[in-house]
Amino acid sequence: MKDYLYSASLILLSIAIIISVPFGVSFSENYLISLQVPSNNSNVAGIQKYNSPPTPGDLSVPDLSARGVLVLDLGTDTMLYQKNADERVPIASTTKIMTAIVASDYFKPNSVLTVNDGASVIGSKVGLSRGESLDFRSLLFGLLLNSGNDAAFTIAENYPGGLIGFVSAMNKEVLSLGLKNTHFQNPAGLDNQNHFSSAKDLSKITKEALKNVELARIFATKDTQVSSLDKKYIYQLHNLNKLLSSVVGVLGVKTGYTEEAKENLVTLVNRNDHRVLFVVLGSDDRFGESTKLIDWVYSNFTWQ
Repeated sequence: MKDYLYSASLILLSIAIIISVPFGVSFSENYLISLQVPSNNSNVAGIQKYNSPPTPGDLSVPDLSARGVLVLDLGTDTMLYQKNADERVPIASTTKIMTAIVASDYFKPNSVLTVNDGASVIGSKVGLSRGESLDFRSLLFGLLLNSGNDAAFTIAENYPGGLIGFVSAMNKEVLSLGLKNTHFQNPAGLDNQNHFSSAKDLSKITKEALKNVELARIFATKDTQVSSLDKKYIYQLHNLNKLLSSVVGVLGVKTGYTEEAKENLVTLVNRNDHRVLFVVLGSDDRFGESTKLIDWVYSNFTWQ
């Protein structure tokens, strides 16, 4: 009788284990997926995963003139707000986020680049002189702080295949990231009917850039000094993003302006270890409207 009870107990226990295993495996896989953090970006970019998205309160969204807007909680990859997020619009110098990605994938920080035709490009500049040489890291600072078009074209001209090869690499990266509403015609963001992106695509480009520790640090840099390799030319660089000095928790990322694109700003914010990405395109007041959105998000949403 004891042997019978013992055998029956083993059978029941085996059935219970078989039934429970699929549930346990499924639960574990889903849980791990929800906590995955992209490599190389958890400390600098600050993308920390949470189990549930933030919940909204009752505050109404600020009035915005911006043509395209997207607000993304990076912890859960949850869109908190959007306005025409898929609309194709000119993006001016926010283009340089992609320029930085492509260039950083090829050049090393100490790679030597020489200034050629890029010195004469129109628009915002570092002030580079034809014939001078700088290391790539210095040009990155000039590209992302001063938004130097001369730095952007210098980087492209030193890339395999020159300017054409570099722009082609930018558009290959577009395909790699699966972007549907983006195409590049130049590395600086000069207005062109074939040069455009969207708020949603630009958020994906920025997330990719933030995986690079060095780029994330440069995005958050307020001021620095760089020089040509022979020390003949010295440049004082100042980040054009005013929010770095005026709004709590701002960690960059990039400004942009042309007459056609109007005012543009991509902003990364970290408050109480909650990272949120803001994309504002085609605005009449990029800094004011981004500040309103930042205050609205951190006053309106609650993280569990």
